[in-house]
Order: sequence, then structure tokens, then C-alpha cells
Amino acid sequence: MRKLLLASVAVFALSGAAHAGNTATTTQVGVANGSSVTQNGFTNNSSTTNQLGVFNVANTSQGLTMPGLNNVSSVGQIGVQNSATTLQLGVSNNSGITQNSFPLGSLSQSNSATVGQGGILNLSSISQTQH
Repeated sequence: MRKLLLASVAVFALSGAAHAGNTATTTQVGVANGSSVTQNGFTNNSSTTNQLGVFNVANTSQGLTMPGLNNVSSVGQIGVQNSATTLQLGVSNNSGITQNSFPLGSLSQSNSATVGQGGILNLSSISQTQH
């Protein structure tokens, strides 16, 4: 029984390692920030993008050419004009976008967020604030 349990744990550990997946982390500080992340494969796809600037644009696509197993995307933006788009296709999709817009001179403040998801379990959270 003990050997069977150890063998089961070993198989589980190997299968978990096989699905380690794709991980992307982007941090940008500047006047104009642009980020594009593309992740594909029937695996775990994880993307985190943080931007601090005046003009921020972030585009994330996960599983569009080959659906993902678990797609997770997080975008945080602080600026005057913020735009984020997340597209996910997979078994499980989770997207979180947080945008904070601050005034600067005569520039107009804006937050724009778009999420498109196709899967069995889809979760999305968008938080937008103009200060």
C-alpha cells in the first residue's frame, strides 16, 4: 500500500511538472508604456502586467491559437489614459484588470478595459477609478 501511495505521488508530481506552463511578468515605468503578451499551449498560462505612466496600453492573449488549460491574467495600470484588453480561450479562464486614472494638465482622463473569454469556467474582474 505504501509503495502504491508513493508511486501515485510521483506520477502526480510528474504530471504537474509537465503542465508547469508559460509565465510572463511585465513591469513598466515611463511616459508611454505598451505591452503585448501572447501565450499558447494546452498548459497553464499566467501573465502579470503592471504599468505606471501617462499613457498605458496592455494587450494579453492566451490560448487563441491553441487553447490553454488554465489561463490567468492580471493587469494593473496607473496613469492618465489606460487601456487594457485580455482575450482568453481555455478550460479555465481568470482575468483581473485594475485601472487608476489621475489628472495631468489638460489631458483627458480615461480607463478602457475589454475582456473576452471562452471556456468552461470564466471569471473576470474589472476595477476602474478616476481620481
